[in-house]
Amino acid sequence: MIRLIESLQGRKYYGKIEGPKISDLSRDLANGVVLIRLIESLQGRKYYGKAFLPCLISALNCSTLNTSKYLQFQIYEDEPTEIQMLLNVQMALDALREDGIKTVNIGSHDVVEGNTKLILGLIWCLIQRYQIASRSKIPPKKLVMAWIQSVLPEMKLTNFRTNWNDGRALSALLEYCQPGLCPEWKGLDPAKGLANCERALKLAKEYLNIPPIISAAHLNSPHLDELSCITYLSYFIMRGACGYQATLRRVQTVGVFL
Repeated sequence: MIRLIESLQGRKYYGKIEGPKISDLSRDLANGVVLIRLIESLQGRKYYGKAFLPCLISALNCSTLNTSKYLQFQIYEDEPTEIQMLLNVQMALDALREDGIKTVNIGSHDVVEGNTKLILGLIWCLIQRYQIASRSKIPPKKLVMAWIQSVLPEMKLTNFRTNWNDGRALSALLEYCQPGLCPEWKGLDPAKGLANCERALKLAKEYLNIPPIISAAHLNSPHLDELSCITYLSYFIMRGACGYQATLRRVQTVGVFL
């Protein structure tokens, strides 16, 4: 814990993002509401927006509408239809473009349909713009969770406490960052959580240069506080770090951002 406190000196605490809890990235972002709330929190403003009609027409695969006007719309939160979900997501994408983020090869239909590869690229755009390019060293909680869920979808992770106690999630993350480093993570015994955590932290330090600012006993504890966990995980997505490089290679294959 002392190492963690020392590492936090001069740092800012992660931003609090209000809104629905994310438990399944491809499903929970589909209606656009969570994505809008996430972007609002990252940008520090409420967004009401207006979708430029040609963009919307492209998303809906419709060529019969009048393209000479803007279409003003609201956020549809209560059981939105598919078209309303597309409108919501388009609003979120417009907010990103207005903030200088150039997303390519991803449209509102990709998010609504739950295209996990393209959603990962979108989340990576947010990390690039609002975490790595910012002065804050500890990224917002939901932004880290969105990244973790997109790179480890099979783990079904929903929190920064109990999900990490048995060491399997961290071991899976090591394998994602450097394939072959921890290929046996799926077969790890959850009952041997402390040993799993000790080994994962050691591998992360030795092979990935991730400082062990948290102890194995703390990571294994059911009382693990999420700030400790998020702070440790933030080292994986710093510019040039192993998680940064692994995700960059992955999103470049689908060409989601410039």
